Amino acid sequence: MSALRKSIFVALVALGGTGPALAENISIPGLGNLTLFGVVNTGLLVTDGALGATVEGDTQSQLQTIKSLAGVSWVWDVGASHKLIGHYEYGGEFTSLSQTIKDAKPFRSWIGVSNALGALTYGKQPTGYFKHYGRLIDQSQDFYATGYTTPHAGGIKIESDIVKYATSYGRWALDVDYRPAFVGSSSPVDDSFGLSGSYRQFLGRITFGGGWLHEDMRAGGDRDRVGGAVGYGSEQWSLAVGTHLLDDASADRTHSLNLLGTFQLTQDNALHLSLATIDDGDVYDSFYGSGFYVDHRIGSQWRIYSEGALTRAEPAGGGGHAINTQIFVGFRYDIGNVFY
Repeated sequence: MSALRKSIFVALVALGGTGPALAENISIPGLGNLTLFGVVNTGLLVTDGALGATVEGDTQSQLQTIKSLAGVSWVWDVGASHKLIGHYEYGGEFTSLSQTIKDAKPFRSWIGVSNALGALTYGKQPTGYFKHYGRLIDQSQDFYATGYTTPHAGGIKIESDIVKYATSYGRWALDVDYRPAFVGSSSPVDDSFGLSGSYRQFLGRITFGGGWLHEDMRAGGDRDRVGGAVGYGSEQWSLAVGTHLLDDASADRTHSLNLLGTFQLTQDNALHLSLATIDDGDVYDSFYGSGFYVDHRIGSQWRIYSEGALTRAEPAGGGGHAINTQIFVGFRYDIGNVFY
């Protein structure tokens, strides 16, 4: 059996062997409750060059998985209004279908304690920058939003060994993130500190979000990123705009502007449209990007969807522009209906 056929067989067995019981809470006497979840997400990726590249590439197609994973969440009420919490996900890679099992690894994992004042957690987890800024202007499966998460805009990633304090009061939410310098890691980031927050439902429909993140690099130097966004949401559509600034060791600061519109076309059909610009004199004379995401829900767990992006980039110092694209068509099955 070829590697590709073997991976398809494994994915189908995993999909066929899952049932509603996996989405139910499992009570362990004296040790709290566990909730098992998972995602099977696969399809066909067609690329015409690399997004954001200043030269045009060749067309390629490949069967892919996008962040297929399995995981568990844990909550244990230990009394005195305190709960121990944990979260673990395994998988989560954007990789060819034939390499799905080989490339799988821990994706997100943390443990901590929560009470009425908030939650204190430690592990590999998104910073508040993702939560309070990123979610307003980036709700993609993976690549269609061409702004702050891409390498071309100083891409932000999920880092290990993050100590996070998250709290909320009424419509206010706040995250404080700290990564100590003494932990060993393969990450280029040595230590970091971030402060992010949001205010939800102003006038019933408007949400403000933003954050600041400072990172010291292992190779020397540091970088600061700051971003802010505002979103307006109605029952069937939303519109959000955000701006992101990265100040690092390069000669020019990187600035990106992002716009995201989401539309609930019918009860089971949604459409997302995104636009982005990046201003970075080190890399581009100009950069424009656009993207889409469209899906059709089948019940509460199945989705058939497509997403894609297009970038137009002119290299710094002159030269012709390059247009590159990516389009993905796939299906997704949520065990426990978890959206990453």
